[in-house]
Amino acid sequence: MADLLLVDDDARLAELCAWFLARSGHEVRTAGSYREARELLAERVPQLMLADLDLGAESGRVELRNLAAEGLLPPTLVVSGYLDAALGAELEAIENVCGTLPKPFDPGELATRVELCLARETAAEGGG
Repeated sequence: MADLLLVDDDARLAELCAWFLARSGHEVRTAGSYREARELLAERVPQLMLADLDLGAESGRVELRNLAAEGLLPPTLVVSGYLDAALGAELEAIENVCGTLPKPFDPGELATRVELCLARETAAEGGG
C-alpha cells in the first residue's frame, strides 16, 4: 500500500507499530533517531513519516523544523506522548506535517490517521 518511515527511540513500540502497519499492507522502515532517519530519507523518501518528538538528545520540535527548512521533510504524522492543543497547532504549522496523534493510542486510530494522511497527500498530488 504505502512506504512508511517510523521514527521512534522506543524499540518495542517501533517494532509493534511496524508489525501492525505491515499487517495492514504497508512497507515500514524504522529509525531510532533523527540522524538515522536522515540516512533512510537519503536512500528513499517515504510516502509518510511517523515521528516521535522526544528522542533523548534529539527534539522532534527542532528536527522536524530543520528537515522542513532543508526541503527534506516528507508528509509527516507526529506521534507523541507530549502533545497538547498548543503544541499540536505549532507542529501542524510546519510544512508537510499532516497531523498529530497523542500516545498512548489505539492501533485502529493509528491506522485511521495513517490512511487520512496518505489520502490527503494523494489528493494534493492529484490537484484536488
